[in-house]
Amino acid sequence: MPDVPFFGTEETIMSNTSTMPTGASGGRGHEFSRNGYAKAEVRDLKTSDFENANVHGHDDETIGTIKLLKLGTDGKITDAIIDVGGFLGIGAHTVVMPFEELTVLRATDGAAVRVYLDTTKARLEAMPHHDV
Repeated sequence: MPDVPFFGTEETIMSNTSTMPTGASGGRGHEFSRNGYAKAEVRDLKTSDFENANVHGHDDETIGTIKLLKLGTDGKITDAIIDVGGFLGIGAHTVVMPFEELTVLRATDGAAVRVYLDTTKARLEAMPHHDV
């Protein structure tokens, strides 16, 4: 299997065939909602929408920041590389999460994106470190 590049700053438009989970664990977990936000249409998102996006947990607390996105050979996002803790990426614990585990909401005015994950900061910190 060939190596797949990581992308964090490119304006790559996602495929129309991509799907978003109904919850942060691929439709099996918590349903996230927030006033003024609606579930994002994946076909309308670009990787730049996720640059340094905060990842929020159950109680809307910030549990990490998206560092990079990993694309499959088909051009679809497969994984999110998330920094947990640290300051501006320094001293952060980096983990990899399947993209399907994330729930993405976009502001109804179309400006902001919020990313949710059905876990806690402590659980992310307990995951194996991922070297980028």
